[in-house]
Amino acid sequence: MNNNISRVLIGLMLLSGVGLSQAASDEEKLRELERAMSMPSETGMPQQKRTRAIVFDNQQQSTSPAAEPAAQVAASTAGSRDCGSLPPDVRTVGVDFAIQFNAGSAMVSAASEGTLNQIAKVLALSPDRCVIVEGHTDVAGNFDKNMALSRDRANAVVNFISTRNGIDRKRFVPVGKGSTETMPNLDARDPKNRRVVFKVVTG
Repeated sequence: MNNNISRVLIGLMLLSGVGLSQAASDEEKLRELERAMSMPSETGMPQQKRTRAIVFDNQQQSTSPAAEPAAQVAASTAGSRDCGSLPPDVRTVGVDFAIQFNAGSAMVSAASEGTLNQIAKVLALSPDRCVIVEGHTDVAGNFDKNMALSRDRANAVVNFISTRNGIDRKRFVPVGKGSTETMPNLDARDPKNRRVVFKVVTG
């Protein structure tokens, strides 16, 4: 099963122009995100259990409930919890993705649409989880413009996942970080600092 998922995901990314190493990296991060989504909550709130496997694109689906499309499951089971009032010290587990955008804009690049769709499938596994979505930039350019751009990109990612995949918009908290939190042990000017971090709330 896992090998099939790996082959399908890498194939999709290669077709969209993503390199093999990037595809493997994204696959590993998707696994990491899935682990974060399945962690027990420290808030005492009951978590809805999911026993079904993720069904990735181009993978044959059975008619059993276990293979029900992730977006449909999310739409039917998402609760009314509003995650907009999380405390500042809330515990999270973060996973970063190199989501691409059109140059100088907050429009998601077609090259990253497949990755975001796969992220949405993972997020749908636990429809009651809050997720903080952070946009980050490097230090190149104007600080205020970078802050606004990172905020717009975080919102664009949330809108994409919500509208294209039927994930409850109230689960997400988009945040713009600009260049205030560059990656450790990396030059602040390095383009790798331009990323989107999905922080799954665990407590």
